[in-house]
Parts: sequence; C-alpha cells; structure tokens
Amino acid sequence: MEANQQPPPGGNTSNATPGLIGVSFLFAVGLAVYGVRMYARSRAVVKLAIPDYLVSAGLFCEFIVLSILLATLHLGLAKHDYYISQFARTKIMHLLFYLGLVGFWASSFARMSIGSMLLSFPISKAWRVTVWVLLVIQTAMPIGADVFQLLQCRPIRAMWEQVPDAVCWSAGVSQSYGYIFAGSVLFDTQDEEAANFREALGVLSDLVFAILPVHLFWPLHRPATERVLIIVLMGFGTVAAVAGGMKIYHISAWNPRYAILRDWVPLLWWYRVEEIGLIIAACAPFLKPLLERVLHRFGASQCRFLTIGLNSVRSDREDISMEDEATIHSKH
Repeated sequence: MEANQQPPPGGNTSNATPGLIGVSFLFAVGLAVYGVRMYARSRAVVKLAIPDYLVSAGLFCEFIVLSILLATLHLGLAKHDYYISQFARTKIMHLLFYLGLVGFWASSFARMSIGSMLLSFPISKAWRVTVWVLLVIQTAMPIGADVFQLLQCRPIRAMWEQVPDAVCWSAGVSQSYGYIFAGSVLFDTQDEEAANFREALGVLSDLVFAILPVHLFWPLHRPATERVLIIVLMGFGTVAAVAGGMKIYHISAWNPRYAILRDWVPLLWWYRVEEIGLIIAACAPFLKPLLERVLHRFGASQCRFLTIGLNSVRSDREDISMEDEATIHSKH
C-alpha cells in the first residue's frame, strides 16, 4: 500500500472474476477434448505422432501458465494497488516474468500441432508451403518472445523489483514488441501503417488453419452434414483469432513499469483464451465420432467415414474413398 494513495472508490475489489470463470470453463472443455483425442489415439494402429506430442506440450505449458496466474491473483494482482504491499507486488512481478517465458510456448505448440496435422492431408503445394512458413514462424515466435523477456531490463531482476541504476526499455518499445508477437512476426518498426499490418497478421495463422479445411473438405462427395461437421470441428481456430484481436486491443494497457497492475488482467485472460482455444482447435476433430452418434440419434444420416487422414480416428464402415481423394487432388 502506497502512503500517498487514497482508498479507491468501491473498496478492496477484484476485476478477475469474469475472466476466471470463463477461462476455467474453457480449460475444462480443453481438458475434456484433449482426453477424447488421447483416447482415440490409444485405439489407433499408429499410436502417437508429432501432432499429439506438440499439443501435449502445449497443454503442459498451459498448466504451468495457469498455475502461475492463479498464484499472482492470490497475491492480489487483480486488486487496486492501494491494497497490494510492496512485498506482494515484487512477488507478483517475479511470477509474471516466468509466466511470460512459458506463455508463448503454449499457443505456439498448439498451432504447430494443427499445422502438422494439416500437412498430413493431400493439399496443394501452395497450401503446403504456406503451412510450413507458418510453422517456422510459430517456432521462432516463442524463442523471440523469451529473448525479448530476457533483454527488457539490465539487470534482469529489475523486471520485478526496484534496482538502482537499472536500464529498461521504454513503454513504447515494450508495447511495440507486444504488437510484434501478437502479430506473429519478429521485426520492429515504429511506422503506424506497418504496426497496423502487424496487427492484421496477428490472426493470420489461426485463420489459415481454420479456412484450409473448408477448401479441403467441402468438395468431397459426402453428405452436407458430414462436411459441415468436419469443417466446424477443424475451424475452432477462429476462437483463437478473436482472442488474438482482443489481445491487440488490450496491449495498450500493458506496461511492465506501470503502477496499476489490475489493468493488465484483461490482457492476461485473453492470452489464456487464445492458448486454450488453440488447444481445443487441435483436438476438436477427434470429437467427430461422438458428435456423429448424437446427430444420428436426432435423425441425421450416418456419416460413412471418420478417418480424415489422421491415421487415428477410424470409421465403422470404411476410410476415405478413392473418389474423394481424387476430388481433393483434382482441386489442385
């Protein structure tokens, strides 16, 4: 508590509750969908593949990130600074430093899982190159983010405590790099148009991974219900794209040297929504057998296949037909 501060209007309140409820629900959904995916993989001829390891790594990182974030909330992150002691503030900043080191890996691992899964389909060379470029970006982005974390202040401990004669980046530089990483591109510029371009790139990976299934599966000679189901399941990346847009909106409140910690809380929650949304998007296609049974009970025609090139989810009758595979290739 600062001696020269006045008690804020409304008293000792927190702004974390709405985000905590929403993210907790979303994380529970993510765990359930991940469990379905691992169950499906355990029954497959080919047990685990690279996409499975990548999404598992992303979920592990998300566990760490959420644990750290809950610890900071327990210390008072979402409260007015008037009610936060200097000791608690230092602990919060220290924990947020480690959260930053791990956080980008959760979303990047999930995106890499989606991208590597899409590469298993017979897509055109142009789409394949696009996916590979995005995979390279998603590999470089968390590495760059960690370097950014480690270079912000000299000495590093000035990130979480007051150090005499410490040298830290200005708020403008920190925000600029925040836009860079939200935009999935690793370069710096202060030009306004370029900054807007970076913001537009913020959801590029998620939109590509959501749109590609439409291009891939709609031409198949399958019932419309089945095609829509596959496209919707593989299009959950749009949730992450929306969260990415909200991140960009809230980045203006992010300043690691600014006094009001509770202003960061919405941004921290939107990061979690993006990460968990991507994990769900990586696992959602494996819900297809379950949803097919539900739809069939309501009178929808039974889908003829479940295998969509993943070597994991199998049909009750047959795999994807040669006719459908020819349809895919004829489009390219």
